[in-house]
Amino acid sequence: MDSRLWRLVMIGNLVVAGLLFLFWIGFYTEVIFPFETLSSRILHFEGYYAWETSFTVPDLFLAAALSWSASKLLRNSTDPFATLVLSSSAGALIFLGVLDFTYGIRHGMYELGHFFSWILLSIGLGLPIWGLLNIWILHKSAILKSRNFSG
Repeated sequence: MDSRLWRLVMIGNLVVAGLLFLFWIGFYTEVIFPFETLSSRILHFEGYYAWETSFTVPDLFLAAALSWSASKLLRNSTDPFATLVLSSSAGALIFLGVLDFTYGIRHGMYELGHFFSWILLSIGLGLPIWGLLNIWILHKSAILKSRNFSG
């Protein structure tokens, strides 16, 4: 495994963790989610708002797990617990992104005529891709480790 690629992906995980945190700051400060503007554009707004805000704590746990595991793996690429946490986080990224994407399609979230639609679309497409990239990187790393161990 190219150590530059490994390092780049781990730094990318730190960036994704930071972006998850910034999303919620932007959401609650109405920088990316202006309540008055979007309440008239989103069908069943109260239900959507309750659904969306239920992800705040899980997203912050995910951001913490990504940040912790990536920073540990930057220092020691063989840390087994950090690898496990990153693997779990990758699965959570896939789940979260697919869930957001399918909700967005079913409920017209990409047709709001507002920048928030683009943010939601980037989450729905970007997180699963990033999660799959992490799984691929971890898999390739495990193959190399097992080859080095056995021979």
